[in-house]
Parts: sequence; C-alpha cells; structure tokens
Amino acid sequence: MFEQRNAAIGDDLLLPFQVLKEQAAKRGIAAGTRSAIPLEQADAIVFIDLPDITRPHVQRMLNSGKPLYLIVFESPLIRPVKKDDQLISRFKKIFTYDDAMVDGCRFVKINYSFDTSQKREIDLSKKLKLSVMIAGNKRVNHPQELYSDRIETIKWFEKNHPDDFDLYGVGWDERHFGDRLPLRVLNHFHPIRRLMARNYAAYRGPVERKREVLESYKFSICYENIMNVPGYITEKIFDCFFAGCLPVYLGADNISDHIPANCFIDRRKFKSHSELYDFILNMSDSLYIEHLQNISVFLQSGLAYPFSIDSFVSTILSEFVRE
Repeated sequence: MFEQRNAAIGDDLLLPFQVLKEQAAKRGIAAGTRSAIPLEQADAIVFIDLPDITRPHVQRMLNSGKPLYLIVFESPLIRPVKKDDQLISRFKKIFTYDDAMVDGCRFVKINYSFDTSQKREIDLSKKLKLSVMIAGNKRVNHPQELYSDRIETIKWFEKNHPDDFDLYGVGWDERHFGDRLPLRVLNHFHPIRRLMARNYAAYRGPVERKREVLESYKFSICYENIMNVPGYITEKIFDCFFAGCLPVYLGADNISDHIPANCFIDRRKFKSHSELYDFILNMSDSLYIEHLQNISVFLQSGLAYPFSIDSFVSTILSEFVRE
C-alpha cells in the first residue's frame, strides 16, 4: 500500500499513503506494513478499517499494549463502526469520514483524499456518448444500500434509451446471490455465477483506469454504495471531476456541505429516471461547460483542501509527531 499509486477500485487511491510514508520519514517516523515493521519494534499500530478479531495476528496486535489507532474508509454496509462498541473503545483515536461521529477528540474527521492540483482541459469534442456508470455488481441487505438503485437505473436506460448509456465494472457478467444464507454460498462458485448471470445489454466490460473511460462521456451516474451517511464521500465523484465528466450524484445527504452544489447533478431533485434523462439530454453546452468550470474552481479553492493529500497526511501525522 506504500508502493502502489492505484487501487483496483480507483486511480491514485493509494497515493496518499505513499506521501504519508515520505512525510513521516522526514519527521523521523518509519511507516510500514506489519511485514516491514515487526510488532515488537512498532511504537503504535494503525488499522485500516475494523479488523477481523478472529485472526491470530490481529489478536496479537490488539493485546500488544501498543497505542492503537483506526482509520475508517469502509461504509457501514461492510464494516459498521459504533461508538459504544467494545472493540472501538480500545483505539486511542479513530479517524473517520462520518460527520455524525466526529467529536474533535477521539473521533477525528478525515476524508478520502486526492491530488486536487490535477487540471483537466474542457473539450466537448471528446464526449462521444451521453452517460456512463462504472460500478461493481454487488448485493447487500441493508435499508440504505444503493446497489439496487444502480440496477434500477441500468434497467431503465437499457429499456428506454440504450444508445445513451454504457455500463462498465466487474461482476456484471456474473450473478450475485446476495448476502443471505444459504444462497450467498453460491457467490464462491464463478462457473455457476456466470451460467446464471443476467444479460446486461449495456455492459462493456471492466476498466483498467476509470479516468480514460469517463473522459468520453458527458455524465456519469455516480451513486455511493450507501445513502444518507453524512460525510461519506468517496473516490466516485472525484474520479468524475478529474476526468472532466459531470457526475449525477446520490449518496451523502450533506454532500453540498462539502462540495458546492453547482459541481454536480443532485439525483434527489428528480422524481424519476425519465425526468433526469430529459434534463441531462437537454442541458445546453454553455451550462454544461459552466458546471465543469465550477468543478475546476472548487478543486483549486480552499474548499477542496479537506479532500487533499496534504490534509490527509497532516491530520494523521499530527497524532505522531513529537513537538
């Protein structure tokens, strides 16, 4: 994680950790994974998301007597974090995106972070198609999940305007059996998943780098995995920003507290897929360019600093630098 820039789910997602290691070294702090720094030599232990306490090496770290820290990236769909949880009480500090949990003391605000200095030229001649979605095919039983909303959107476009929509990502050529027993066991058998897969006519395959795909579309259907978690703003909307593609966003209920509303299309404002489609189809070039210019202004302003790598690094290192 300290050597690679890109992760499977996004461009440059690991870059903040590379910079973190470099900046820590300048302050006399060695940062590394457990394979690089033996437990007995560590002064503190930082977990990325809640660990699986059934694993022996996790138990050894939790019981080591070292100061424990937690950085929360996963949504509550995967790794729910609760303040009154017994495991949470063992961490000295918890860095989290969740605005509702941040107290400025043990729970410290941190965001997904990016190289916000990137600049993209505005060139409408590169826009070959109206809309796209890049997402994985998943299922989770949770009242706030947005996986099913993505599927409804895909089906609507395939039925009504197939020429104006493409789908990319992993798992769309396989069936996902959900997270309930006993069917979820079948998720481990890929031949069965492929045999029983639904045929998504809009599916164009996986992508190596999101940005290269997004550049060819005017709009991206950009849904988080979960809705109404304040402050849960992931790489999805920023991937669009850096590609010069206007996102149709659904996710954090307080998104406009962090990113100006004139930088994205708020899906909540439209009563139906048809109403949304009519809006993006008929958006004038001048209004579209204005939105992209708003994105550039945002990324170059102080409003974007909380999403910058500098902010991420300084927030983490502030807990470890000895004055």
